[in-house]
Amino acid sequence: MLCQTAYKTLIEENNNIEDDRELLLPPLLFLTWQCIYDLKASAFLALTAHYRTAIQILRPVVENILVGLYFQERLRRAISEEKIDQAWSDFDKWADDKYRISEEEWRRVTGKSEEERKRRLSFGFLIEWLNKEEVLTGRGKERFEKIQGQLNKYLHPYFKRMDIGDEKCSKCPTTTRYDEDRYYEWLEFFQNIIDFIIETMLCYYPTIAETTDGKEALGYLKNLEYLEREVGIPMIKSEYLKDRIARLPDIEELFGVEQ
Repeated sequence: MLCQTAYKTLIEENNNIEDDRELLLPPLLFLTWQCIYDLKASAFLALTAHYRTAIQILRPVVENILVGLYFQERLRRAISEEKIDQAWSDFDKWADDKYRISEEEWRRVTGKSEEERKRRLSFGFLIEWLNKEEVLTGRGKERFEKIQGQLNKYLHPYFKRMDIGDEKCSKCPTTTRYDEDRYYEWLEFFQNIIDFIIETMLCYYPTIAETTDGKEALGYLKNLEYLEREVGIPMIKSEYLKDRIARLPDIEELFGVEQ
């Protein structure tokens, strides 16, 4: 809902622009839309007790958000038409898998040289660039490095994170078995990423929080607290998301009515 609201706001704010290029979906919003597909798939897998795979496919979600931030910031900071054109051109090259970071830029960010074929937008480079350019705070960098370390244990051979490495594993690969600990482990991963996406949407499109749709979206978040109390089941495992929800106004205040 926040993505849709941001898109509607973007259209409304730019309805008088004659340059079609300026109406293109910004990289961050464009790639976040892809993330929603992946997040939905992850949730589906987790709810059918495929926890390992549900966590594995969260890695591209993180990387897509970082790529979106990288190009979004380059466009936002461009001070000339030439820089804007270059940022869009590089984004198009990236989409065609032809973009390589210049040697000068690679050295500025990483402090070392690398041959061209390796100068891709990798997780490590993106984290360093976003941190160096102060797009990510120290807390943000720490959050992503922690997530990366945890996800690597699901992407690479690591017996303790395999299904067969769990004593509660189903006896046959054709079936799955509910495991509360593994479910909540996934949920914390999932909500940590969700929280960052929400934070990013509200940062780049702050006016959406005051729209009717934006308030409704935040109301759904706030409702998780109510569900926890009513159902007696933990609904919020991410400390980041829990803190964000705690700081949201009550649902009555969000909509300005008594419910």
